Amino acid sequence: MQTSQDAFRTFRRVMRAGIALNVLLGLWLWWWPAGFLEIIGADLAAPLTWPRYAGLAMLAVGLLYLPAALAPLHNRLVALLSTLFRGLFALFFLFAAGPLWLLAFYEALLAVLQGVTFWRAWRADLMAKP
Repeated sequence: MQTSQDAFRTFRRVMRAGIALNVLLGLWLWWWPAGFLEIIGADLAAPLTWPRYAGLAMLAVGLLYLPAALAPLHNRLVALLSTLFRGLFALFFLFAAGPLWLLAFYEALLAVLQGVTFWRAWRADLMAKP
């Protein structure tokens, strides 16, 4: 069985990977929104202010997830909320009109990975205590 520290290390890696992907997607949406919308097959927004705002929001969300990535044991609430919000974003993209199912899949995959790794880490931490 994994030790608590190993399990939290895995969770931190998953969180950091998700944050990095959010930053990359956010910057892409912010600087080249038309290219991103074309790749996923979405209608071109007019004006491009809203996709750019979505990119900026992805950057902000990535910053808000940082405490959970740095110290998940001490920031349990942030870790749990980041997983919950990823799930909610997945539902939003799933039920939004158009080809946003790719973004729904991205958010759902990260929500499941974060949830499973955090649960394992938290359980290992509880089992290690007398």
